[in-house]
Amino acid sequence: MIVSVIDIGSNSIKWVVAERTVNFLKVLREESHTTRLASDLIHTGYLAEEAIQKTMEVFSRIQMESLNYKIERATAVATSAVRDSENRKDFLKRAKKVLGYPVQVLSGNEEAEIIFQGTSADPYWNSRDLFVIDIGGGSAEWIQGLRGKIERRMSLPLGCVRIRERFIKDYPVGVKKIEEICGRLEEQLLPLLTQYQLKDRTLVATGGTATCLSAILQKLKEFDPDKVDHFELTHKNLTSLLTRFSKKKLSDLLKIEGLPKKRADLIIPGMCVLKVSMDILGAKTLRTSTRGLRYGVIERLVLK
Repeated sequence: MIVSVIDIGSNSIKWVVAERTVNFLKVLREESHTTRLASDLIHTGYLAEEAIQKTMEVFSRIQMESLNYKIERATAVATSAVRDSENRKDFLKRAKKVLGYPVQVLSGNEEAEIIFQGTSADPYWNSRDLFVIDIGGGSAEWIQGLRGKIERRMSLPLGCVRIRERFIKDYPVGVKKIEEICGRLEEQLLPLLTQYQLKDRTLVATGGTATCLSAILQKLKEFDPDKVDHFELTHKNLTSLLTRFSKKKLSDLLKIEGLPKKRADLIIPGMCVLKVSMDILGAKTLRTSTRGLRYGVIERLVLK
């Protein structure tokens, strides 16, 4: 079965076309487009018209390119930015007109469940017990699993776009500001994450922050999913990079090898969420994953 999934995130739109059978998954096409739907949402409560127009343009291109594949099932899902916006009904109406089918708005819990399903379906983990953290643009999710089943999960509006807009106004960000951001995150996360246990579970991080850190540490000039996927990141690596990045101007962050220019202003807030999570969980290492929400949606489409 050939399926098409559009993941409408708060920072970017991800599109994947894949052939899925009982035994294997073959990605035929995968791409990401930055639209920043969550831009200024924290202040206005509305999706900005400029971001909506960019999104509709991406939808139009996807629809045209979809004709090159014999797609049997297609779906689009929206997450934090759309579900939290006052003008979501208008957005969904316009999206359906362009795509030809409705967009499903996921709740935070649904998003967490599907992320875990997509990540844990990766044969690489070989039925290992996982603890998955996904850092998106608008929200972040924490999912504790055992034997492929979810034990606990939560979704909070702590995505990197929201955190940047709340805390970061100037560059260099500075060590004191990093400490302030991490302190505020710890206040919010500590009473919640103390109910979770990492134990022998493999900590896996999905989303742009994790994959960018993998690419940065490997000094990849071009994004290579095979090299980025399953890369081991240590707490020491993360802390060292965060300190180093806190001293850089935005123009210097834009020059970092492995860090896409479109994510240069988001890497620090995303790293803060990851660091505080690892601190509370007592994690020394984590593995990155290029899978996540859209792969979980693929699994659900095939199993229908």
